[in-house]
Amino acid sequence: MAENTDSLGMATILKEMEEAISSASKVPLSSKVMIDADVMLDYVDKIYAALPDELKKAQQVLDHSDKLLETIEDRSKRIISEAREQAEQLTQETEIYREATLRAQEMLKRAELASIQLRHESIMYCDDVLRQLEENINHTLNSIHQNREDLKGFKYYSLDGIDMSLIQEKKDEK
Repeated sequence: MAENTDSLGMATILKEMEEAISSASKVPLSSKVMIDADVMLDYVDKIYAALPDELKKAQQVLDHSDKLLETIEDRSKRIISEAREQAEQLTQETEIYREATLRAQEMLKRAELASIQLRHESIMYCDDVLRQLEENINHTLNSIHQNREDLKGFKYYSLDGIDMSLIQEKKDEK
């Protein structure tokens, strides 16, 4: 496990942890497995090291959403400005003054509605991305908590009922 944790994603670390648990030695007559606590603690350390990367990704999403909102606001302002310019040009012509005023107001309304709709859609998109990220992080933290609770159970594992002479024989064979 000499891989650099910077190159490991959270999912990769959790997959390795799952494989270590799945391939661990089974405790006879139970559904429990024997796992080296140091190995599991190494995985927990890797997860803690990878969390800042997940947080950086969340910040990138926020930065991207801020840029998206700025772009949408700039576009909205440009649309409104163009609509006002067109409205001003139309009103300068005296023969079609009334018609120009109505068209200009209608164009402004459409531009403002388009601006509101774009802003709403971008906010909904950003919220959805952040919700998914929050769910992923919460799931990861819950998995870490559960794994740590499982590890605590290994500290108090009792050897009652196990023939200790078998363990001693295995040690003597080495």
